[in-house]
Amino acid sequence: PTMLMTGVNDLRTPMPQTEQFYSALKLLKVPTAMLRFNDEWHGTSSNPSNFMRTQLYLRYWFDKHKRGASRTTTNPVDGR
Repeated sequence: PTMLMTGVNDLRTPMPQTEQFYSALKLLKVPTAMLRFNDEWHGTSSNPSNFMRTQLYLRYWFDKHKRGASRTTTNPVDGR
């Protein structure tokens, strides 16, 4: 599984590059998620709420894909 997180203003990893990588992974049927962070550059800690959102997404992602474990956290977006 692969989670991609990119700041919309990122000059090191521009959004189109992230989108291409995401599309390639989806074509290969790799479990993939892509997160865009508005007003962020190469990282997600410029805004404290984005930093917290990043931590919640990471926890959900790893919990969801951990082998042999049942999911204990909910999706930070839709609460499932």
